[in-house]
Amino acid sequence: MSAQPLEPPLPSMGRVNRVPRTIEGISDWLPEEKRAQFLSEVTRAELGADLANLLSGWYAEAMFSQVPDREERHTKAVRELRAGKKVSLDEIRAGRRFRSGSV
Repeated sequence: MSAQPLEPPLPSMGRVNRVPRTIEGISDWLPEEKRAQFLSEVTRAELGADLANLLSGWYAEAMFSQVPDREERHTKAVRELRAGKKVSLDEIRAGRRFRSGSV
């Protein structure tokens, strides 16, 4: 019997939980809609560099999936990029300070 919870804890604002760098750990932290794709790719990957690269990419995806409103911000950024809008580094820094509450 395991003392681990059945579901990963919900991410809290501003805090990213550690994702175990294992197939099970990554799978547990992926959103349901991406989990099936991950498991499908893992079962087809060859042992070695192919599997290592695949796990690295999905590990990042599992970490990023904890960021609140990530999909909305990504969609907005792509839309602005396609419209030709450029964002300065100062604007990016200011946005991070504003979101974290330390203006």
